[in-house]
Amino acid sequence: MTRRHLGIAALLATTILLTGCGSGGSPGAAGSPSASATPTAACPSLEDVPDSERDCAVYDPDTAMAENERYREELPVDPETQVELDALVEPARRALEALTPPATVEDVVAALADIGLDESSIQTMDNGTGVLFGAFAGGGCLTGFVAPDGAVTVEAGGLIADGGCLAASGH
Repeated sequence: MTRRHLGIAALLATTILLTGCGSGGSPGAAGSPSASATPTAACPSLEDVPDSERDCAVYDPDTAMAENERYREELPVDPETQVELDALVEPARRALEALTPPATVEDVVAALADIGLDESSIQTMDNGTGVLFGAFAGGGCLTGFVAPDGAVTVEAGGLIADGGCLAASGH
């Protein structure tokens, strides 16, 4: 998500949250005057302009961007599951290193299936610079990358917070 999209999302969320806030009147007193103006838009904080002088709901874009990336966080796995996942790393690495470069998505899926992973649990993404993969394996994931020159990385860990083993493209 770009900063522009994040700003639009923050604006929408803030507008929804602020709707009806700060009426200043008693409940049910329609049209009661407000003691102060209610912001109707969100805007990023600026170092040279005090927040109190702005007529918008101020937010920190860096904090908002960091929150937006939380879906990528890896969930923890229990120690027994981690041991089982770690035992798959070397067989997966050997199977992937045996592929003839440049490996295709189909090659990567077949190599991981050959070590016993279910093909339907293997996610891949080829962005033209190699094949990213994530494969569900008994309570966790094997993830990694196969570069066009045949270099391979394989890691074992938990699912990502968004679900699955591989973050969706464009996130």
